[in-house]
Amino acid sequence: MNIDISRVDKLLSNSFGKKVLRPHNDPVGELVRTMLSQNTSDINRDRAYERLRQRFPRWEDVVNARTNSIRIAIKPGGLSAIKAPRIKSVLRKIQDGHGEIDLSDLKRMPAEKGIAYLTSFNGVGFKTAACVLLFSYGKEVFPVDTHVYRVTQRLGMIPHNCGLSRAHAVMNEIVPVKSRYQLHLNLIELGRKVCRPRAPLCAQCVLNQVCPSAFSFGA
Repeated sequence: MNIDISRVDKLLSNSFGKKVLRPHNDPVGELVRTMLSQNTSDINRDRAYERLRQRFPRWEDVVNARTNSIRIAIKPGGLSAIKAPRIKSVLRKIQDGHGEIDLSDLKRMPAEKGIAYLTSFNGVGFKTAACVLLFSYGKEVFPVDTHVYRVTQRLGMIPHNCGLSRAHAVMNEIVPVKSRYQLHLNLIELGRKVCRPRAPLCAQCVLNQVCPSAFSFGA
């Protein structure tokens, strides 16, 4: 079954609402926030990020801090022993490369170059880099998180077990530029509320008439 992406986008926007991109121009904050989001909930990510900023008001304070102090601050986000040294290292490398902790050059870079630069840091994958470019500067990229990966596999947009790097390449090739922001957010919402990892609620899904996997789950 070939999936009509424009139809999927329309059905999801009718169900979860239209999304309008308003870039916030804070790439460093987006980078750290997305690194904190790995393997945790949005609530825990936000709690960890708020604690980090309260404890270290300037990014330079994070670079100069003891790793254990960073770990304690971001503990609510989980995996703090891994995330703390990674965040400190990335911020230090940005500072060493620019003379300050600033990523405003990303605004003028082509998306491909921005992705390559950000993914050169240990702990920063395509999804994190894409989120920085999309949400900070409105760059035309499509991030694939765990929800998007699961849902798009079930929809047949990407092959099963294709790996995240391949999934990113496929989705950025097939999703129209104008749909990328809205479809990304609505696929995440669908994955959280309906297309769950176990026991997906196919009978309640707005896409059950176009999803080839819905029949497998008994919709």
